[in-house]
Amino acid sequence: MQVVKEILSPCQVSLQITVEPDKVAQAVDKVYREFSKFIAVPGFRKGHAPLAFVKPRVPEDQLRERTTELLVEPAYKEAIEQEQVSPFASPNLELVSLEVQPPDQKFEFKALVPLAPKVELGEYRAIAVDRERYEVTDDAVDKRLEQMQQRAAEYPLVKDRPAQIGDVLLTDLTTTPDGASEPGVPQQTVINLGDQENVPGLDEQLVGMSVAEEKSFRLKYPDNFSNEELAGKEAGFFVKVVDIHEKNVPVLDDEFAKKFGNAETLDEMKATIRGDIERQIANFADSVVETRLIDQIVAVSSINYPDVLVETEVEASVRDLLQELEHRHVELADYLERLGTTEEGYLADLREKAIKRIQRGLALAEIASKEDIKLEEGDVDVEIADRAAKNRTTPEAVRAYIDANNQLGTVSREALTKKIIGFLKASAIITEKLVDPNADLEGAADDAPQDSGAAETVATPDKPKRTRKKKAE
Repeated sequence: MQVVKEILSPCQVSLQITVEPDKVAQAVDKVYREFSKFIAVPGFRKGHAPLAFVKPRVPEDQLRERTTELLVEPAYKEAIEQEQVSPFASPNLELVSLEVQPPDQKFEFKALVPLAPKVELGEYRAIAVDRERYEVTDDAVDKRLEQMQQRAAEYPLVKDRPAQIGDVLLTDLTTTPDGASEPGVPQQTVINLGDQENVPGLDEQLVGMSVAEEKSFRLKYPDNFSNEELAGKEAGFFVKVVDIHEKNVPVLDDEFAKKFGNAETLDEMKATIRGDIERQIANFADSVVETRLIDQIVAVSSINYPDVLVETEVEASVRDLLQELEHRHVELADYLERLGTTEEGYLADLREKAIKRIQRGLALAEIASKEDIKLEEGDVDVEIADRAAKNRTTPEAVRAYIDANNQLGTVSREALTKKIIGFLKASAIITEKLVDPNADLEGAADDAPQDSGAAETVATPDKPKRTRKKKAE
C-alpha cells in the first residue's frame, strides 16, 4: 500500500492512501457476493444466481459505497501504523478516486489526521500581576440595601383611582413602527411608570388612565434605543390597561432587618451586607488575578492543538443552549435577537471563548506535568467543603448532589486546576492596586474576563470522542 505523508501543522497530518488493485478487486468481489444473497434473478433462487447475472443488477452507487466501507478502515489502520502516526481523534476522510470496474480498479483517499496538542511553555514562575483592591463605601452598602428593599416591595391591586407615577401597569400593548408592512401584534406587557428606560413620552400618555381604558398615540424611539431596528423611528402605540398595581416599598428599619436580613437591627444588617460585598469583591479580584496569570503564560508559550478540540467545545455549548431553550420554550431566533446578535456572531463568540479555554487548559496541564502537581487524598474533600460554604449547605449535601449527577470527574478537575493556580500564585509577584472608591462595585464583576477563575478553567481539555467526516464515496 502506498502512503504519501504531509505534515500540515504541528497538530495535523495528511495521509494520501492508495490501496493495491488486488485488494480493491477482492473488496468489489465481496460486495457482489453480499448483494447476491438478496438480489432476485429470474430463474434462480435468491443467493444461488451466478455472479455474472448478479453484477449488472447491483446499483453502481451502492457498489461504490459498500466497497469504500470495506476498504477505508483497514487501509487507514495500516497507514497510521506504517507511518507511525498517533491520531488524537477520528480523521476527516476525502475520496480522491475510486474505480470499481476492471481492469483499472483502484481506490485512493486522503485522511486528515488530528494529532495530540503540543505545548512549549514560556516562563511561568514569578509572573508580575496587579490585584485590584476596592474599598467598600457606605454608598455601596446603601445601594445594595436599596436593591433588597425594592425586591421586597409589594404590589397590591388598585381599583379606586387612575394610574400615577410609581405604579406598575399590566397592559395589552401594540406597537407599529413607521414603515412596517403589517400592524403590530398585541403583547401582554408590564410597564413601570417612571422607569428611566421607558420610551420618552410614554409615562405622560399612561398617567391618568384607568382599568379597561384604551388609548392610541404616537412616540419616537430615542436614537440610542437598545433595539437598533427601532432606534430613532416613530411608531404608533395602542394601549389597553388590564390592571393597575401600586408599588409599596417597605421602610428601612429594624423590622425590615429582622424580616429580610436575618439581623436584629438595621445597623447589623448593614454590617453583614458590607461583609458580603467585601467577600464578593475579593473573590472577583482573585479571579481576575488568576486569569491574568494564565493569560500571560499563554501569551509567552507555544500552544498548538487540532481544530477538533474547538469544534467539540462549540458543538457541546450549542447543544446545551438548545436543550435549555427547549426547556424554557424559547426559540433560538428570539434568544439571539434579545442578545442583539446573529447566529454567525454567536457561533464566532463561542469559538473565541472555546479557544481561550483550550489554551488556558493546555497550559495548566503542561505546568502540572512539569511540576508533578497531582490530586492528593483530601483535595476533592476540600473542594466540596468550599462549595458547601459558598452555597450555605453541608458537604454531605454537596457530595450527594455530585454523586446523583455524576459530576465527580468535573469536581476533581476543578480541584486540580485550583491546585495548579495556587502554585502559580505562590510564585507570582502580585501588587495590590487601590481602585477609586467611587468605582461601581455592583458592576465590577461585569468587567471580569470571560471564563476567569479556577472553577471555570479545565486543566485538561477532554479528548473528543469523534469528529466530522467527509464520507469517502
